[in-house]
Amino acid sequence: MKRFCLNVCALMCFVALTGSCFAQASPWDGAWKMDHSSLKFSGATFSVTTDASGFTTTRGGTASPKVVCDAKPHTTPDGMLTCTKMGTGYVLDLTKDGKRVRKSTLSVSADGKTRTSKNERFPAGEKPYTITGIAKRVSGGPGMAGEWKEVNFIESNDTGILSIKVHGDSVAFKETDTDKPITCKLDGTETKAGDMGTISVKQADPHTLKVTYRSDGKVRRENTFVLSADGKTITETDVTPAPSPSTMTVTLHK
Repeated sequence: MKRFCLNVCALMCFVALTGSCFAQASPWDGAWKMDHSSLKFSGATFSVTTDASGFTTTRGGTASPKVVCDAKPHTTPDGMLTCTKMGTGYVLDLTKDGKRVRKSTLSVSADGKTRTSKNERFPAGEKPYTITGIAKRVSGGPGMAGEWKEVNFIESNDTGILSIKVHGDSVAFKETDTDKPITCKLDGTETKAGDMGTISVKQADPHTLKVTYRSDGKVRRENTFVLSADGKTITETDVTPAPSPSTMTVTLHK
C-alpha cells in the first residue's frame, strides 16, 4: 500500500487535532480495510513514439527526454539509466550511486491493445515492492507506438489494511507492508515526508480532510478524506494534476 503512505500520514495528523480534546477514543482509531470492489480509477492519456534507437513519451503536450535503448548506461536527472529492447517492449534499469533504484519492464499484449508497465522499486531501508500499471490503446501502433490511457494499477504486498491510533496531539498508523508505524503531528504548516516532498493539511469540516502533496515547489497530488456519519467508512478521492492527470476513489471499511 505504498500509494497510501503520505495520504494516511496527513490523515493521522488530522485525527490528532480532532481527537486530542476528548477522553474517548477517536472515531478514526482502528483497522481500516480497503474495499477493492469500490476502487474507481481514471488515469492519464499519453503517447509514445519509437524509432530504431529508442522511444519518447509525451504527457500533457510535453515530451520527456528520449530514452536511448542501446543496452548502455546513460546519465539522467534521476541517475544512470540503461534501456534494453525486448521484443516490442523495453527493460529499463535505473541506478543511483551504484545502487539499483528501479527496474521497469514495458510490454504490449499479443493483440496490441494493452500496455503493461511493471515497475520494481528498491527504496533505501525498505522492502522492495512492485507497481504494475495497465493502459489501453486509444490509437496508433504497431507495438509500443501510439496513444494510451491508464486504466488500472496493481501493487504487490497490498492487503489494503491501515491501522490508526490517536495519541494526544499525534497519531500513529501502520500499513501491513511496512515494518514500523509512522507518527505525525499537525502544526498547520507543511511537513517533510522523506524524499517524497511535503504534505499540508486543511480541515474543511469535522468529517472532511483535504491534503496537498508537494515536491520541488509543485503540487503533485490532492486528496480528500471523508469519514462517514456512523464512523464505519472512509471515502478517499485522490486527484493528480497535469501532466499526468488521474482521479481515484476508494472506500475503506472499519
